Amino acid sequence: MKPFVYNLLFLLFIHCSVDLRQVPPPSPNGYLNRSQTNLPLVIGKFEIVSADRGVYTDAWRMALKGQLTSSGIFPDVVTTIDPKTTTNFYTIDVEMKTHYEDKYNWWYTWPALYPFTGIWPLQHREAEYNVEFKYKLYKNKSIVKEETISKTGKANESIYGFYKVRNFHRMIEETNLEAVRTCIQNLSESL
Repeated sequence: MKPFVYNLLFLLFIHCSVDLRQVPPPSPNGYLNRSQTNLPLVIGKFEIVSADRGVYTDAWRMALKGQLTSSGIFPDVVTTIDPKTTTNFYTIDVEMKTHYEDKYNWWYTWPALYPFTGIWPLQHREAEYNVEFKYKLYKNKSIVKEETISKTGKANESIYGFYKVRNFHRMIEETNLEAVRTCIQNLSESL
């Protein structure tokens, strides 16, 4: 009898949380033959203001590097520069903040908690995700451009909303990609 009660309590309180660590997908190489400037770009400080930032900061840095490389603005995009280099170069510092909030419509969802735990299909879940992408572009050590880009995405799921998180992951990934593309477009216009 005890295992049944424990399993019932476990199923009563379980739901799948959304993973916010969705980095933009790599983009195909674009205009690699003709860059907009002759100076290389160094990705300097990259900070994610989040509790679990250590887990995916490197993945974000590599995704940003891939997006910038394929944009064709800079001939070379690197994450570190040789200290002996004295030539001109651009540096970009990025700070990123994310905010995710989801809500359930409990009028539809309550039978999923009791008495039809785990089998009641109507579980309406609404989510909103906001990413704030703040960057500073330097040429050598003088600032060229400073901007904050904010993008918001929304998604909802009505059938098995506790468990189906694929739409929410896709929405987060697309919102992050939209913020990065806006950043790249603004960089291109400012050079």
